[in-house]
Amino acid sequence: MKEFFVDTRDLEPPAPMQVVLSELQSVIKGESFLHQLHRMEPTGVINRLSSMGMDYYLKNSKEGYHIYYFYEGDREAVLKEIDV
Repeated sequence: MKEFFVDTRDLEPPAPMQVVLSELQSVIKGESFLHQLHRMEPTGVINRLSSMGMDYYLKNSKEGYHIYYFYEGDREAVLKEIDV
């Protein structure tokens, strides 16, 4: 699967949400996913995902929050891809 990556840690609201929502348009079911690195849990985006037919996986690290966005049904493939 192809990974799209955005680092939004230094952006001020609402820019991180705008960037992610824009980049999600590039995600293709069964082919790609979006990886966001952010300084906090992006609840605004997460609350919109189910209406878009999308899901996510969140992992906290020293760098910040790693959020992986993908279409419902692609969870297993994405988690395998990111070695979870």
